[in-house]
Amino acid sequence: MIKLSPRLQIVYDMIPHCQTVADVGTDHGYLPIALLENKVASRAIAMDINAGPLDRAKDNIKAAGFESQVDLRLSNGLEKLSPGEAEVISICGMGGTLIGKIFQAGEPVAKSADCIVIEPQSDYYSLRRLLMEMGFKIIDENLTCEENKIYPIIKLKYEADESKRDAYTDEQLEYGPKIIERAPELLYRLLDKNQKEYSSILASLESGASPKSEAIEARCQELRHQLQIIEQVRNLL
Repeated sequence: MIKLSPRLQIVYDMIPHCQTVADVGTDHGYLPIALLENKVASRAIAMDINAGPLDRAKDNIKAAGFESQVDLRLSNGLEKLSPGEAEVISICGMGGTLIGKIFQAGEPVAKSADCIVIEPQSDYYSLRRLLMEMGFKIIDENLTCEENKIYPIIKLKYEADESKRDAYTDEQLEYGPKIIERAPELLYRLLDKNQKEYSSILASLESGASPKSEAIEARCQELRHQLQIIEQVRNLL
């Protein structure tokens, strides 16, 4: 039996029972193997942009005895996946900007899935905003901590009915609507960490020589805004 990392275990737990799951950026293929072992999925499509990880995934999948149930594809994002081919898609271990580009490039495929589970490692605000603008709705979220870095895991679905879509606030776009609702201990840790970091950078910039450049003034304004968001999130908890 495959033992998943805490990060991948949260991704696994968010994936519903389905016929076919597509794992984008499959790396070692551990997630598809676990889903097949526990009969969460009947078939998997393991995809990666690089041949090396795909070869490792192939070896692991063969060793686990699921060679006939997994289709391995060398693919840039969702490029080699057809609309409706997989009910569930997972996209893990990438920066938020890259995940956003994958959604934009493979929009018909992404919108055809019953749900998508993503694990962005940066650019959370801009990614959530992009997905909101594309018509995706956040249906579940959680936080994970790996190598002392805290980041979200997000489950989405495309909402074709515009009247049922959610409009998220700055606080929700930055820290996640479902995460704020759930208020896990990791959220408090993340807020403390960010507040200390932003306050320290702001104090350093403000104590510098005057007059300040436009770039420094803009950065100070951004940091003040981030600190304000943190206080607003704390008020919601």
